[in-house]
Amino acid sequence: MLRAENISTGYGKKQVLFDVSLEVRQGEIVLLAGSNGSGKSTLLKAIYGMLPQWNNGQIIFDGENITGKPTAALLKKGLLYIPQKNNLFEDLTVKENLEMAGITLDKNTLKQRTEQALTVFTSLTPHLHRTPMKLSGGERQLLTLAMASLHQPKMILIDEIVNGLAPQNISLVDENLKELNNNNGTTLLIVEHRVKESLRIASRVIGLKLGKIFPLDELTGSIDINALNPLFI
Repeated sequence: MLRAENISTGYGKKQVLFDVSLEVRQGEIVLLAGSNGSGKSTLLKAIYGMLPQWNNGQIIFDGENITGKPTAALLKKGLLYIPQKNNLFEDLTVKENLEMAGITLDKNTLKQRTEQALTVFTSLTPHLHRTPMKLSGGERQLLTLAMASLHQPKMILIDEIVNGLAPQNISLVDENLKELNNNNGTTLLIVEHRVKESLRIASRVIGLKLGKIFPLDELTGSIDINALNPLFI
């Protein structure tokens, strides 16, 4: 589904990523884990064309080279990126946020997809006429996911969606991410600093440390969480 090959990039003259390569298969939920400053968010931005590729790195999505393509073109191809902050229109209601997210869709399609989204993100239904500031942290993040789902993306890149949430809200978001993956078939690459709470929904973990991939075994039911903590928590 997604293949990043030899990605090196950074900000100005500061290099953050060093020859990073990874692959995410269709239908997976992959956790990109690492400590602060390891380059996780930078890698998502590089994949989504928000940072230039140094040394001829390439991004292959759904069999096509998308390196350097504008974000609007990536959205049309089914690849969507959710940054960590500033995802909502704070002065609009939940319903109006959904309408704004689907502004490029025709009226009937928007109505149909909004109804579909609310069958997945059911906890939003009682709050359609509230503004985001009156939602819990978890509900705000579910609204972000619901807005993204209107475009029916094949894959979503998500940057620290449970950061700062209370435990009950982390569980709520994780359950809805799993449902989005199961019901819609959406492939997910999720950046997280703290991995313990997200391990239960992930197919695999890819570790990133000091801008380089840190190999980890594929997850099993007997994985030792404590062995990961010194690296990622």
